[in-house]
Amino acid sequence: MDFRTHLKKYLLDDQIEALIKSLENKEVKHALVLNDEKISVDSFKKEFPNIIPHPIVPNVFIYDSNDYSFGKHIYHEMGYYYIFEPCSSIVSHLLNPNENDIVLDIAAAPGGKSIHTSLLMKNQGILVSNEIQQARAFVLSSNVERMGRKNIIVTNNNIDDLVSKYQNYFSKIILDAPCSGSGMFRKMDAMKEDWTYQKVLSLSSLQKELITKAYSMLQEGGKLVYSTCSFSYEEDEEVIIHLLNNTDAQLLPIENQNGFYYSKEKIGIHLLPHLFGGEGHYICLIEKPIKNLAIPSYKSLKDKFNDIRKITHLDEGYIYKFDDTYYYLNKYIDTKGLHIIRGGLKLGVQEKYGFVFDHALSHYSKNINSLELTLEEAKSYIEGNQITKNCKDGYVLLTYQSNGIGFGKASKNKINNKYPKGLRIKL
Repeated sequence: MDFRTHLKKYLLDDQIEALIKSLENKEVKHALVLNDEKISVDSFKKEFPNIIPHPIVPNVFIYDSNDYSFGKHIYHEMGYYYIFEPCSSIVSHLLNPNENDIVLDIAAAPGGKSIHTSLLMKNQGILVSNEIQQARAFVLSSNVERMGRKNIIVTNNNIDDLVSKYQNYFSKIILDAPCSGSGMFRKMDAMKEDWTYQKVLSLSSLQKELITKAYSMLQEGGKLVYSTCSFSYEEDEEVIIHLLNNTDAQLLPIENQNGFYYSKEKIGIHLLPHLFGGEGHYICLIEKPIKNLAIPSYKSLKDKFNDIRKITHLDEGYIYKFDDTYYYLNKYIDTKGLHIIRGGLKLGVQEKYGFVFDHALSHYSKNINSLELTLEEAKSYIEGNQITKNCKDGYVLLTYQSNGIGFGKASKNKINNKYPKGLRIKL
């Protein structure tokens, strides 16, 4: 079955024609979610007046890459925003996480939905961001670090490892499932060339398995958001129908917004490129009914690392040591047996001659001994150059606009560059 024919399962002929035509338009839409912990919306809009507020999601902006090269700006390196596709932000927006949630993002790389979720949680609660492919998990971890997130644990496990440990556990779950990727046709010709109906059917089978396992990890009263970047009914509504028919899952309605498309069953929404400004997405919300099973109790443990807390100027929370490295979490969560890439906010290591701060801490903390740089000095530092500036000897947090960039070690007004070599870039 060809691509056009298989769309007849839920689209009328006029919608199919409009969708096919829209996929021939190579104009890619760009969006970013603002990290308002680092810069205010008003300040950002004043500096970049051509950005357009997302029609649905607060703190998300649409922009033209001819106006701004946000990926090559110093603000990108400092974690002021995360660049992603306009449809992606609606997933975490509809899930509506809060500061008390314990959230799981099952297939999280490269990190957009996790980072947006963390921002909505105001860096509180706990978010387990999992990615089965190790290389992509490291990309995810790098993005989490750049954005200064302290409530995200990055794991590299298959779903069965999670299911065996976290039955009825998470208050909210994101399943952005692996899919045939027809929503990527405009951006990647390879996705279009690789598409087959057989691939759709194979992935639909996998998605049904994944969503059933994901649902088993949802606590009573919890919400699961399922999404794909596929236009295929078999990967979208059909997967949800499978879950509804085989579990006690309940469908949650999604309020109609301009640009949303509903198939006749009104199971979730489609974001089609000719109706909504983006590449395309399917999103559905599910709830687990309350049957009076015990809600998991999350331990509040006291750590024994007051010396590390004092050095890092961290507020209440849980500090722990893994191998030689210290980490911080808002609250304790048992991750024993999992493959951990990033166990929360990475603080650093205790060396013989003192505590060595990790680069990740620089993008979160503002309280460590700091030194404000000019824009040119900040760019030079990110390039990897030594900075000459009057300051006290020892480790110093280098900042720009009062936000941390990275650490340096000062001696006689010469600041040795500690910015990670793999991150250095000419701006």
